[in-house]
Formats: sequence, structure tokens, C-alpha cells
Amino acid sequence: MTILVTGATGNLGGAVIEQLRHTAIPLRALVRDRAKATALAAQGVELVQGDLSQPADLVAALTGVDAAFLVMPNDPQQVALECGLIDAARQAGVRYVVKLSVLRSGELPSTLQQWHRQIEQHLEASGLAWTHLRPNMLMQNMRWFAAGMVQQGALYHSVGETAIAHVDVRDVAAVAALCLSQPGHESQAYDLTGPEAVSLTQVAAYFAAALQRPVQYVAISPAAMKAARLANGEPEWYLDAEAELFACWQTGAGSAVTSTIADLLQRSPTSFADFVPDYVQTHPELFAPADRPATFPNA
Repeated sequence: MTILVTGATGNLGGAVIEQLRHTAIPLRALVRDRAKATALAAQGVELVQGDLSQPADLVAALTGVDAAFLVMPNDPQQVALECGLIDAARQAGVRYVVKLSVLRSGELPSTLQQWHRQIEQHLEASGLAWTHLRPNMLMQNMRWFAAGMVQQGALYHSVGETAIAHVDVRDVAAVAALCLSQPGHESQAYDLTGPEAVSLTQVAAYFAAALQRPVQYVAISPAAMKAARLANGEPEWYLDAEAELFACWQTGAGSAVTSTIADLLQRSPTSFADFVPDYVQTHPELFAPADRPATFPNA
């Protein structure tokens, strides 16, 4: 049995490989740039070079693979690219695909949720065995707000005071590794959240304690949020899609807590209170003072 992981040098794909390295299962990593994956090769992971936009590369990379983990960064061509990998997996003789999806896939009127449901449906109709992992927003996404917290003492966001059940990427990776390495998870869609829903006011308080400096949550308008992030170079299509999701969150769409991680892993998922001090300690480069201020607005 061989398992292939896409996005192997990324946040989640790398965490899945780290979990699977503790098994005896041969691992293969699909990478676009071998030079960025030398650490994986040194750990005994087989590297195959390929791009989701090149179907011929994918069939070759997937040949001899029994199970694959499908994750990719948000992309305007996401539906076509992920469906292309699913088609290549079927052509290459892969048996099983675990797909990273999103919480409330297909339920919410937001672009990202609708895209992921289209991909899920394509996978379900492919004839392959499948599992959908549907995490809430990842705790590690707080890295995008680190500069504002350090330089301005503020966590800027446009979701208001709604509580969100963020989830640690390492917990999602542990569930993915379980599904890939052990039978019994086929034809399941797992909703993955942290152990509680917390407001960004509380999140700011956690960071203030960990950083030992004042940090407050500052609610800003969606227009101000978009303008600041456009100035930081983020693509407009993604900011518009994310704004749709944030609007859904304000109605409570991200507040529900599930017991799925605890049920599957037989341990509690990581709380935000435990995540923050660990993240600050293990990612000091994100929280180091910079010469110029963050570009987020203060209103």
C-alpha cells in the first residue's frame, strides 16, 4: 500500500505527512518544486513532481498508489483542478481518495462552500471510495493577523462578535491520517471543529496573554477589510469569496461544535486557549516586531 499526499509542502499536507510518517506505510508526495521538498525526501518520503493542471503528470504520479489525500490552496480554477486529479486517480487505479473540503459544504450560499460541494459530488460519482473532511476555519490562519497584533496591538476583522469553532490543523491532519491508514471511513463526511466556539475578542485576549502585550479585537467593516487586504496584495476574487463566508458566520454558521475529532481520535481537539501560546512559541518569526507598521486600518 502506498499513500500519495498533495500539497505536501503546505500547511495541512505537511501535517498529514508528519502524522503518516509514524506508520510503516510508504508515502509519496506530489510537489511542484522538488527543491522545496528536500526535507521530505530526507525523511524517506518519495517525491513525484507534478502539477494539478497537467493531467498526464498526475496519472504518472498516481500510478501504484492505493490511497490519496487531496488538498490544494484556494484557486479560481479549484473545481476543474481537483476534479482533474480525481479523474487521474481513477485512470491510475487508485482505490480511495480523502478530500479536504470545508464545513457546511454545499449548505451555505458562499462560493467556497459551493465549489467544494461540486468537487465532493464529482468524487462521489467517480466510482472511487471516498471520505470528505470538512473542517471549520483553521486556527493557523491567525498568522495573517500576527503583524497587526504585534505592531498595532489589534486583531482586525469584519465578523463582528460572532463565535467561531476554529480547529487546529494538526487535529485535521490526524483525522486525515487515520482515514488514510485504517479502514472503515469510506463514504463518510466528517465535520471537524474545535471543542468550543470563541469570539475574536476572546482570541485577542489569548494572544495578549501569550505575547505579554496588549491586543484587542477591532471590528471593522467588510469594505475596510477588503481594502486593506487588497493593499497587501491578496487577490480580489478570494477576498470576495471570503467576505461571503464571513457574512454567513455572522448568522452563526461557524459556531456549531461537533464531537467528531474526539470520537475518531479518542482525545479532545485542541482548544484555542492551548493553541495560542504553543503557536506563539513555535512561530516566533510571525510575532517579531517589524520596521514598518501593518497595513490594516484602525476603523
